[in-house]
Amino acid sequence: ALSRYETAWRIDPQEGQIWLQWGIALQQLARWDAALEKLNVAAPLLADDFNVLFYLGACYEQASRATQNEDYFQRAIETFKKLIEVDPEDAFALNYLGYMYAEKGIHLQEAVELLLRAIAIEPQNSAFLDSLGWAYYQLGELTQAERYLDQAMELMDEGDAEEAAVICEHAGDIAHAQGRDAAAQRYWRQALE
Repeated sequence: ALSRYETAWRIDPQEGQIWLQWGIALQQLARWDAALEKLNVAAPLLADDFNVLFYLGACYEQASRATQNEDYFQRAIETFKKLIEVDPEDAFALNYLGYMYAEKGIHLQEAVELLLRAIAIEPQNSAFLDSLGWAYYQLGELTQAERYLDQAMELMDEGDAEEAAVICEHAGDIAHAQGRDAAAQRYWRQALE
């Protein structure tokens, strides 16, 4: 696929979709610098397609986790803020940025606000409910955290194993923090399964 993208680029270097798909392919291979280079070329070429900003922000965030590069994390924040500025109703961008903050344990009140906005747009999204529960957990508000994780568990798609595992892991962490170790172990086993 990479060689085909390179061939396509040589034929039409101004076709933004080539750069976007090339960047996504490189991202899947964890070739972060090359992926970010391609996505940064795609962004101005596809300025009206806000999905490009989402892919770019996600790539910066994933690269920051993989490499522990704080500059990538800051660039992810900037990219998601720009996306939210141009499309304030992008529930997935609101959730992504809110969850990034919750995972790092930073800007937690802002994380809650972003996540509440995402849930107002998509109230039945289990991933968004999980993110909000996790932000409340990071704030030490365990009752609120449990409330949203319970909702996430009710709505989660068990066919999406990765999402279900994260939700169960978070439910286990919250139960453990509440001193409910038997429940925590049950959730953690479910996450492992």
